Amino acid sequence: MSSRTSSRLMLLVTVLVVAANLRPAITVVGPLIETVGADTGLTPTALGLLGSIPIIAFAAVSPFVHLLGVRFGLERTIFVSLLVLTAGTLLRSASGLLPGGDSEAAGEGWLAVLPLYAGTALLSAAIGVGNVLVPAVVKRDFPDRVALMTGVYTAALVAAAASFSAAAVPLAEWLGWEGAFGSAAALALAAAAVWALRGRPCDDGADEVPLSSTPAPSSLLRQPLAWQVTLFFGLQSTLFYVLLTWFPAVQTSHGIGEAQAGYWLGLFQAIGVVASLVIGQVLQRSRDQRIVAAAVAGFMIIALAGMILAPALMPLWALSGGISSGSSLMLGLTFISLRASSPTQVGRLSGMAQGFGYLLAAAGPVLAGMLYEAVGSWTPVLLCALAVAVAQLVMGLLAGRSVQLRS
Repeated sequence: MSSRTSSRLMLLVTVLVVAANLRPAITVVGPLIETVGADTGLTPTALGLLGSIPIIAFAAVSPFVHLLGVRFGLERTIFVSLLVLTAGTLLRSASGLLPGGDSEAAGEGWLAVLPLYAGTALLSAAIGVGNVLVPAVVKRDFPDRVALMTGVYTAALVAAAASFSAAAVPLAEWLGWEGAFGSAAALALAAAAVWALRGRPCDDGADEVPLSSTPAPSSLLRQPLAWQVTLFFGLQSTLFYVLLTWFPAVQTSHGIGEAQAGYWLGLFQAIGVVASLVIGQVLQRSRDQRIVAAAVAGFMIIALAGMILAPALMPLWALSGGISSGSSLMLGLTFISLRASSPTQVGRLSGMAQGFGYLLAAAGPVLAGMLYEAVGSWTPVLLCALAVAVAQLVMGLLAGRSVQLRS
């Protein structure tokens, strides 16, 4: 193996280990959310807020992450974010270790939930850094394989997320839900160690991506295509985080056990691994993504309608929804890279799409929890999600056209 090939392989491996940390600390929560509620006394609305904190953090940090990249460089910024992710994950797992954190004081001591929310906010901000900078690293290191490499690292992201969802309940039975929440810290720390071994991109002949020094300039905000990409990203994120937070509860409302519901949530995410790899190959050979966008949204529409009309076939709907969810994330990230006309604009559009997009998505889990608390049924929640899926279809048809933003 030539030194150049070896170097490029190392670049890919380090990207994959970072991508594998962009969801597990979040996806481990959904299968245990009812256990957390029973142990802490938190209401469905408060638990929905817990599910929304990651999205709020993404929205808050995404427009400004590129400033850190400009100031400190992509490699150093991502390395520090992995250390912060480790710290935030450990802080969140301290919820049951402080006074007021046991079941006898459920909901009575603010110390019981302070680490839960603060740690979630900290780890989510760290993940938000990776969300924005990993696409920039891919655009810089693999300029001729953007769609393919986006599919590969999205597959790594989804695979790790699915593994932690499936393992959440068994881990909680062994370590308690706090220990299960803290387990993702080991993965983040290992990723930081691997990332530290990464050679500078100039060693492989690559140049730094010239990131923008201002968040979402007005020229970008005035372009309809930028908003179409942003809305697509926001709508697919809304569906993902609503289902990530509440899909296990939807299943248990139909008599499915908590552990089995966690497995189906893992399946929902795991099938996205295959979907991402397949879609990545298709997009690498296609300039127009409208047919793919329509098919991806169609799978989610089928899944949500199935959950309402035939809940006994929940594994089938988990598969259909997972195909859509994994593909939608990959497609949204690809839109950011392909619709931008330069590496500089990738950073700008990434900040805009993830900033505004996650701000839109942040309301999803909270509103879903509030609606369920008000009516006592998941059917209205699923009907609202169905409407969001139709809107995603429309935005995908617009954002999928073979056009680019003006410089």
